[in-house]
Amino acid sequence: MEESRLDRLEKELSELKTKMGSDKPKKEKKPRAPSDYNTFLKNFIAEQKTKLGANYDHKTVFKAAAEAWSKKKQS
Repeated sequence: MEESRLDRLEKELSELKTKMGSDKPKKEKKPRAPSDYNTFLKNFIAEQKTKLGANYDHKTVFKAAAEAWSKKKQS
């Protein structure tokens, strides 16, 4: 029985993917340490979540966090 065109194309595609992937081995990436901004946002948002409870709105809190970071950075 003859292979259908779709089967041949899928086989060819999988062969090409394996060829492309095998040329360059991927380097292991070491996770970066969180920046001061990342740490500030994490702490600020956590505080606001506990403070606001059910009234927590991520968009509003994130905006406030960005403004607080700007003020902190300037001083």
